[in-house]
Amino acid sequence: MPPASNDPREHAVADATTLIARACRGPLTAPECQRLVAHVVSVAPGLLRQAAHALSAQRDAAAVDALMSLPGAVPGVVEGVYGAVAHGVRRRRRDDQDCAAMLAMDFRRSRAKAFEGILERARRVFGNGLEQLTVGNRTQYRFALREGRGTLAGRVAAATADVQWLHARLAKLKGTRLWLNGWRFDAEGPIRAPAQVHLVQGWLSWAASQTETRRR
Repeated sequence: MPPASNDPREHAVADATTLIARACRGPLTAPECQRLVAHVVSVAPGLLRQAAHALSAQRDAAAVDALMSLPGAVPGVVEGVYGAVAHGVRRRRRDDQDCAAMLAMDFRRSRAKAFEGILERARRVFGNGLEQLTVGNRTQYRFALREGRGTLAGRVAAATADVQWLHARLAKLKGTRLWLNGWRFDAEGPIRAPAQVHLVQGWLSWAASQTETRRR
């Protein structure tokens, strides 16, 4: 047999290929997901699509974290994040606990002509749940749908159409951030506003199925 290559690039490609094959048999660990992404981004771009599809099928927090570090235009990235969100997958915190099941939006006051109308609708829908704070010299707002008294399905049913309307308009404004189960999506991230629409729909669909009553 020929001697093993000492070329680190060849080792990276071989490791990426092995990880993709392993992902077809079962979920990769968080370190393996990150290692796969590092390989395909730095030395094996020809495997980007295969890696994204392998991670997309995994539907867990480790895979979503990895997918979020890939370019959003790679086929499989948006589909993978959507599949996870639509199944209620939540990001893992540093203390190894799950983040809250939540859809939230942070947005700044804007000079856009339509902003006052958008803000008024947010106030009408969320009432006191629309938070306002000052950061530096800027006014910012935040609203959220999360578990609380009653069922999440009930809370979502009352606000689904409004949340989709608000997202469609706020996502176009500079500084707006969408949060889904602990993951952040903004204008600078890999998944931009047009694709975020599907993620919002996926989360709302999942939340509408959460009919277990919870008490605070």
